[in-house]
This record gives sequence, structure tokens and C-alpha cells, in this order.
Amino acid sequence: MSTPRRPVFLFPLLMTCAWLTPEQRLDAASLEVGPGKQFRRIEAAHDAAQPGDVILIFPSTDNPPYAKTAVYVRKPRLTFRGVPGPGQRWVRISGQDFDYSGRGSTPRAIFQFNADTDHCTVEGLELSDAHNSSQNGAGVRISQANHVTIRNCSIHDNDMGVMSGGDGSLERGVNQRFEHCEVHHNGNQAHAGYNHNFYLGGTSVTLRFCEIHHSLTGHNVKSRAHHTRVEYCYVHDSLNREFDLVDARDTTYPDSHAVLLGNIIAKDTAGRGNRTVIHFGQDGGQEHDGTLHLAFNTVVTPFIAPVVDLSASKARAQLIGNLVTDGGTRQAGQTVAACRDGAVSGNVQGTHNWFSGGFGGPRDTKLDPATNRFDRAEGPLFLDAAALSYHLRPDAARQAAVRLKVAQIALPAVPGSSPAEIEPPLTWQYHHPLGKEPRPVESPLTRGAYAAAPE
Repeated sequence: MSTPRRPVFLFPLLMTCAWLTPEQRLDAASLEVGPGKQFRRIEAAHDAAQPGDVILIFPSTDNPPYAKTAVYVRKPRLTFRGVPGPGQRWVRISGQDFDYSGRGSTPRAIFQFNADTDHCTVEGLELSDAHNSSQNGAGVRISQANHVTIRNCSIHDNDMGVMSGGDGSLERGVNQRFEHCEVHHNGNQAHAGYNHNFYLGGTSVTLRFCEIHHSLTGHNVKSRAHHTRVEYCYVHDSLNREFDLVDARDTTYPDSHAVLLGNIIAKDTAGRGNRTVIHFGQDGGQEHDGTLHLAFNTVVTPFIAPVVDLSASKARAQLIGNLVTDGGTRQAGQTVAACRDGAVSGNVQGTHNWFSGGFGGPRDTKLDPATNRFDRAEGPLFLDAAALSYHLRPDAARQAAVRLKVAQIALPAVPGSSPAEIEPPLTWQYHHPLGKEPRPVESPLTRGAYAAAPE
């Protein structure tokens, strides 16, 4: 039985209504799931909910996962919120032994959002073990829904961590957001190379303050979205590329950009798969008309494979303020950028980067020789990379200083984002695990993902 609705008196609240967001409703109810609660299953709470309601999910007794959960969301503006117990970070949900077939009303994910389920949120949940015979069972699937937010979740050991897509119109899959999530160890050996931690599409997607790591068979982040933005994340140890940003109908439109801002991106030194760090272009024969913007990232790769691989005639790359290093391996012959399949080296531009190692690249790039550094650091760069501290040592930070102002960093906005979601570059820096901290205001700026620490 659902919670009785509170009476609503509209006239005294007309002024209040003007301040409500689309996700809110004056008579929104909270529906509780768990032992001794109103509902035993999340699916039943969803069926009873009305748009704008919050579904609170409490841990099972002794904390086993909710089993065979399959939520085929049919309503907009719902919030699914885990309420962990003492000492817990997430409420556990498992799809083990369930077939996420996609047939009829059976979803292809533990949570699936289709068109017209806009402004939904999932937070505080651990989603694992979603599989199907197509090897694309996912923790979360966003299929043409807009303004879906996944926050403070752990998504692991599924065929796919997250899948999303639009309809090619730039009106679906708008403003997907993933914040403070750990997405890791997703993949399926039966379809090796085609399963990823993120496999994204649609109009626009933003990843913030996440740790994305150890894709089992594919890439950490594969995206065919019109606009992909990843900021202040820790992305590392993919079996293949860390980022594979490729084509779809959505990327044939102008301004099909990708923005990587303030991330720590680290390759596995024992990586067996594709050792390229970032691929931007196409793998399906469609155009990719946009620019890869790399701004103030810290990139660690010991390999000679390129940091940036462009593979479409209209694909461009703009690099500013990045710190790219071989991690002290003293590798020779490393490549900043490579171009193929119609891409041209003259579309690779950049200023104020530091390539610390044996880096070179095509001579006809437009990497500014006056402001870019191609030399090795004097001494170790990081405080303790083995302990996931990519803050610079004081002497390295002095070497990484660059006379550049935040106002000189021009990055495109995310299509469909609200004014409240748009922040100046370098507002934050990643704080491990899954957190953020204000990036100190400094002059000069420090190349890479972290400002210089006080001495």
C-alpha cells in the first residue's frame, strides 16, 4: 500500500511554486524499501510511485544484496536513493542469475531509463552482476532519457558498466551526469573488446569526481555522444584505451566536442591491450566534426603509442596546460599525437603543455614551440604515485609553473546543462576516493590536474 498523499492547497503556495525545480513536486512522497518497510522490492515501490517521488532503499538484513533487481523505469522525476547502514557506503544490488534480455518490459540493465523518464536520479547504490546472452547487461542503461543523474554509486562486474544512447536528433540523451561514482571491472570475455566501463551515446554526457578503472575487456570510457565531458576524475588501468571517443550519427553535427579537464589519466604499465591513451575520431565510418579539448590533465603513460590518436577528417585536438609524463620509465620515441583515416597533423594545436619524457610527434602539428616544453623533469614529479597521490613535489611544481590565467582557458559548455551547472575551469581538483576539493587560486598556474601544494 502506498503512502497517502498530503492535501495540497495551491493558492498559499503559488509563490513557492516559482522556485521549484523540474525534479520537485509539492506533494512528493517518500516510499521506503527494505526489511520492515512499506515495500520489499524496489520494483514494487517504482510501480506505486508518482513522478517526483523519492524511493528510499534500506539495506537488507545482514546486508546481502537485493537479488535479481530489474527496474524498467516508466516515470519521470523519480529519485532512487540508497540509505546505507553504519559503516556502509552503498546499498548492495545484484543482478546475478537474472537475464537482462531487453525483451518486452525486461530491461537490459539493473536500472533502465527510456524516453520520457527525464530528470531521474540514482544515488547511493552498488550495482553488480548484470549479464545477458548479448553480453551487454549493464548496471545502468539510459536510452533516450534526458537529465538523468547517477551519483555516489559503485558499478562493477557487469557486462557493461553503463550504456546510454539517443536517437541521433540531439534531443535525446541530453545532459546525462555521473558524479562521485566508482565504475570498474566491467566486461565479458565472451565478447572481448566490445564491453566497457562506460559505453555512451546521445546528445551530452558529463562525468565528474569519478574513479573509472580496470575495464576487463574494452575501454574505460567509450563514447559516441555528440558532446562528452570528463572533469576531475581518476581514469586508469584500462585493458585497452582510457578513452575511445568515436562516431555515430550524433557526431556528424558540428561542435561534436569532447572536453577532458583536470583529470588524472594513467596507463597500466603492464597493459596488454591497445596502449593509446585517447582516441578521438571514428571507428564506424561516420564523421566526427569536433575538437578534443585537453586542459590541465595529468597523463602518465610509459608507452610509445600516441597520447592522442585522431582518426577523422574533421577531428581536431586542442591541448592546454597538460602535464604528460612517462612516469619515470625513460621510454624513448613516445608520441604526443598521431593522425590517420583523413585526420591531419595541422589540426593538433596546443600551448603551455609539458611533455616530460621522450615525447615527439609529427613535425607539422601546431603545438606552439614557444610555450610547450619537451624535456624531462629534474627529479621525481609526484609525491607518491604508488599511493595514488599525483600531487607534484615542490621542486616539480616549480618546474610546472606556467604564466597562464584561468580566463585564457576557453572550453565549450555542455549542451543542455543549466546555468547552475556551468563553472569556470579549474574550480575543483580530484580528491581520492571519489571526492573533490577546491583547486587553490594561484598565479602562475601549475600544469596538470593539481595546483602546487603550499611549501
